[in-house]
Parts: sequence; C-alpha cells; structure tokens
Amino acid sequence: MGYQPRAERFPIRTALRYRPSGESAWSEGTTLNISRSGVFFRAEKEVDLKTVLEMRILFPAEVVGEAPANVLCWGPVVRTVPPESPHGLPAVAVSILRHRFARDESSREPRVTG
Repeated sequence: MGYQPRAERFPIRTALRYRPSGESAWSEGTTLNISRSGVFFRAEKEVDLKTVLEMRILFPAEVVGEAPANVLCWGPVVRTVPPESPHGLPAVAVSILRHRFARDESSREPRVTG
C-alpha cells in the first residue's frame, strides 16, 4: 500500500458535544484541530480506544462564512492522550467515518436515524 499524506489540520477551537454511539447522555468538549478525516479534542472524561462516538460540532460563522452550522459526525476513537496535569483534561482523536449537517438548529439533541 502506498503512502498517503495526512489530511491538512486546521486549528479550530469550538464547542463539541460527544457520546458513545447509542447512549443518551452527552459530554462536553472543545476541539483542538479538525481535518476532513478527523477531529482532535479535549474531552470532559476519558474515552476508550475504538469506542464509536457520535459528535455534534458547532462551526462558528467565521469558519463557515455564514450562520453558525452544527455538524453531526460519527467515528471511532483512534488515539487518546492522558491529561497533562492532575486537574487537566484528556484529549481524544476520532476518525470521522460519517457526517451530516444538522437541519434542526433549534434542537440541542441530534436525532440519529439508521
């Protein structure tokens, strides 16, 4: 298999909510960087490798060039980084396998089907 360069990463800091796929409770996070193939974020709590996460990321107007946009995405945790200090937060890298724009912007909970 040939070398495939890593997707360009963008240092976008924005709010993110995440949960293991199929669970109802959301946790909060903040993105550290985003690429077309994944997201790296500070998590409220540690997440196990290979856990499939459902995430809702709010892209600010400055990034999308119009009104803020909510994007729902799903994918497995591919890397975890422990907290840097006793009171710090862990970091999580997720490979994005699927995404869609949230159509109901007034809803705080995404409706997942399929």
